[in-house]
Amino acid sequence: MRDAQTSRRTMELIRLGLRPHLPGQRKPVGHGFERLGHVSCYIVNAPTDQQAERAREIFADDYLIVPDVSLSLPVARTGGEIRTRRPAAPEWPHISGIQEAHKRGFKGQDVIVGVLDTGCDADHNEFQGKRIEFRYVPFVPTLESMRVVRGFDTHGHGTHVCGIIAGQHVGVAPEVDLLVAAVIESETVKTSLERIVVALDWMLSHFSLAENQHKPMIISMSLGFRSEWISAPAFKTVTEGMRLLLRTLVEDFDVLPIIAIGNDGPGVIRAPGSYAEALGVGAVDFDLNPWSSSGSGQTPDGLHKPDIVGFGVSIMSSLERDIQRRSLYARMSGTSMAAPYVTGIAALIASVNPGLQGAALRERVLEMALPLSAPVERVGAGLARVVV
Repeated sequence: MRDAQTSRRTMELIRLGLRPHLPGQRKPVGHGFERLGHVSCYIVNAPTDQQAERAREIFADDYLIVPDVSLSLPVARTGGEIRTRRPAAPEWPHISGIQEAHKRGFKGQDVIVGVLDTGCDADHNEFQGKRIEFRYVPFVPTLESMRVVRGFDTHGHGTHVCGIIAGQHVGVAPEVDLLVAAVIESETVKTSLERIVVALDWMLSHFSLAENQHKPMIISMSLGFRSEWISAPAFKTVTEGMRLLLRTLVEDFDVLPIIAIGNDGPGVIRAPGSYAEALGVGAVDFDLNPWSSSGSGQTPDGLHKPDIVGFGVSIMSSLERDIQRRSLYARMSGTSMAAPYVTGIAALIASVNPGLQGAALRERVLEMALPLSAPVERVGAGLARVVV
């Protein structure tokens, strides 16, 4: 909700001994709070149970109180050699419609794509000459809320994802405006709900700029969690909180969230890709067969996921640079690859249809999908493609 009582709540939190975090300052060590205006929420770190309980009372009437939880990357599988030479031409099959769209001048221009991942190596050859708005969202809450630095990635997953979306040689939509938030740690491939919320608030602040008001906005996420990782009471609250967050993106900002549903195989789907507000993506190979590890299943609400599938098996894209600064490429497989493919397709469709965004763009992506012979519970509406 929009907080009309910011000053009162702020003063009550200060009286509890919690210090406010203001833009440009370091977060208070060990305890404190900050308000994220675009997603209309507070993040509160209280050092004692008594302070935490009192803080809950301050917000209980008007806010949903959600514990911070850990989320993780559905780890993609790397296959084949790592090469220094870029592909001679994009490998996307003709059936995807990508080549025809590019030939007609539709390459994702005037579309904003936000990526939440391990980061992006902005100096990889695939992004030469491209401006990438980048933020590193720290895991340790005593550091600055976000660091404004040149894009980097010590894991490679995020660079691979960004290459699929916007690489100038291998990307589906090479002319999109790219925002990247590094929220997943390279060593543990884990993140937290707090980091996701902070990253989304930054992206929404960028979307809200006057020069971006007319541009379609898409957010791509290859992350999630399974219900058994969280206690039952916490899972219910976290689900409500994340769905409310996605609803804010969709209804208040007309954003299209495209989210991988995980690599846990049939019968298992990860949140938040399982939510109705998200376009949940599964993976198929280049022969249009469902990838054996691609998630699928029915949600507690009776929805069947995935909503749609993308190419996600043995996908060649940017990876990292070596010590000699040579740009490296590799193949990866996973719904983490299929989600950025679908993101790129959505960006091309938005380019072909100016003014189409949010829920309307989602419907067009689903309508344009190629029906597949595989069971619908494994592939949803079918393969994402662009028809021009």
